[in-house]
Amino acid sequence: MNANDTVIKPKESSWFGYYADGGFGTILQPQETKLYTEDWIGLKTLDKAGRVKFIKAAGAHIDMSDADIKKYVVPYLRGSRRRPRPDVDDSAESTGSEEVATIGN
Repeated sequence: MNANDTVIKPKESSWFGYYADGGFGTILQPQETKLYTEDWIGLKTLDKAGRVKFIKAAGAHIDMSDADIKKYVVPYLRGSRRRPRPDVDDSAESTGSEEVATIGN
């Protein structure tokens, strides 16, 4: 979730949180929603297995700093195989055997 997101309403819905039934005042945390408690999509199961990370990053909608991308996203990419993309220049950074892509427009 981006701390200053003004695009997604409520911003907590990026974590599967949402408004309480019948209003727009109280925002439920993901673990308080029926989607989670009744495990509609397996989120509760994944969370209980330690496979869900609820991370709040500074910035506006999809405005993540390079440092946050490296901290929260890149560790999940290590060891994965990926095909080169013509629109991504991954030659700018190299830290050895890891693949780190430069994020740009």
